[in-house]
Amino acid sequence: MKGKIPEKRRALDLVTVGHLIYDSRCYVENFPSPDKTVLIESPIRTSGGGSAANVAVDACILGKTAGLIANVGTDRHGAFLIHELKRFGVDTKGVNTVKGESGSAIILIDHQAEVEVIESIGVTEGSEKVDAKYIASARHLHMAGTSLQILEKASAAAEKAHCTISFDPGRSKSKLGADKLSRVLKRCHFLIVNRKELMLLTGEHDTKKGASVLAHKFGLTCVIKGGRHPVIVEGDGESFEMAPFEVKPVDTIGAGDAFCAGFVVAMLEGNNLRESVKFANAVAAAKVLFPGAQSLPSRKWIAKKFKV
Repeated sequence: MKGKIPEKRRALDLVTVGHLIYDSRCYVENFPSPDKTVLIESPIRTSGGGSAANVAVDACILGKTAGLIANVGTDRHGAFLIHELKRFGVDTKGVNTVKGESGSAIILIDHQAEVEVIESIGVTEGSEKVDAKYIASARHLHMAGTSLQILEKASAAAEKAHCTISFDPGRSKSKLGADKLSRVLKRCHFLIVNRKELMLLTGEHDTKKGASVLAHKFGLTCVIKGGRHPVIVEGDGESFEMAPFEVKPVDTIGAGDAFCAGFVVAMLEGNNLRESVKFANAVAAAKVLFPGAQSLPSRKWIAKKFKV
């Protein structure tokens, strides 16, 4: 690994960079198809969302101090999203209010807890500011999918401040490929992706081989989220797989973000890779038992349920 996580002498444990989204969740029996009406089976639910925001919220629930760098609009959704962050204890000094509409998403969840998303990015990738001093106030930077310019600025600031860095690019940024993301990836300590995103990054269909290639090329640890399949880890002298906890999911939205939060929190607490992946699996499993992206139960509940 490129460096150790700084000791607990900074204002925040972690800062996340990425999207803050207004989620509207609709629970349906099946996803709609052309010329077919699908009924919503319960009242539409709204909450905060966006990968970076979800990780910050989950980290706070797990007992860490976290801040967020993101944009919201001047609409009522923006005010709601900031209020929700504060309710969870997320530091909002890095949240910028930009004239326009906040990002929003309509999310469909079927009886198998699978998810389809229709999203409007609004001002989420507008003139987002990156405060280098704010990033330097944290021990760790976690980046989610946002504009390449912001990712490069944020990772450069974190590298200069000797923060450790994790990156979950999501599908949209994984489509750029590893070469276009190379300046960001070279600064990262942990790359956290799923199997589809890894294939987009590398063009490699063999998951383990693709993870190994990225780990060696960029000197990072590649953590491949599994969902129902085992997590694969390659890098830092480690190569292993770990099965997930078996649960019957209610809502899988935000599960990958919960995994990221659990992994980062465990690493911040000095756990090794295997221990961190096990804890991340437990946090992700806990999340899918509850509806909504920001519905993680308490750490005490997770510890009791999954013995972690």
